[in-house]
Amino acid sequence: MTNHTHNEASAQYSREINRLGRITSIIALIAMFSVPLGTAYYYGIGLNLSEALGAASGLIAIFLPTAVVENLSFYNVLGAGGMYLSSITGNITNMKMPVTISGQKIAGVEPGTEKGDVIAVISVGVSSIVTIIILILGMFLIGTWLVPILNHPVLKPGFDHITPALYGAITVPQILNNKKLSVTPIIFTAVLFFVLSAEGYGQYQSYILISCMLISVLAAYIMHKKDQL
Repeated sequence: MTNHTHNEASAQYSREINRLGRITSIIALIAMFSVPLGTAYYYGIGLNLSEALGAASGLIAIFLPTAVVENLSFYNVLGAGGMYLSSITGNITNMKMPVTISGQKIAGVEPGTEKGDVIAVISVGVSSIVTIIILILGMFLIGTWLVPILNHPVLKPGFDHITPALYGAITVPQILNNKKLSVTPIIFTAVLFFVLSAEGYGQYQSYILISCMLISVLAAYIMHKKDQL
């Protein structure tokens, strides 16, 4: 395949992914909003937009910065297709990101490349299908006897910390493979954690994440200019 043909195919793929992503995102938004709006219409409940925004202002203040930061930080790994699909299906932090990173590592491809984006779409898609199957089985077949087992005092602490465990397993190899680049974000976040405490750190985590991204890029740029990488 010539370079010109490859570029054309890549551009066509990008256009199709974004077209399908916009269409499916609009469909998903309509479906999501139809539930509260349909319920309000059925029961004859009036909607006051200003009151709704006032009630939701606290949540918007917390989750809007988080949503912006997540899209900026996750896009490099998930790519356009994976980002669209994972945003619709949800569980990005505790499921879609770990499975995508694992898939890219198994396939031997780098995040942010064309092959990495294809693997991301496959990983997120398979993860979503498996999640749906497990949820269906949980509702109709195994939910009644599995819940008491998961809530057992011996097992519950482990299941309460699945997300930190997943990110720990993903983060440690990245730190070992990029020791110099890892020093700055580790020190920055560790200092803030001890200064703000766990509660304060969780409250401002979206702002901390984007600050850490900027500082890490700056530190990497300085080390690159000094030929330290």
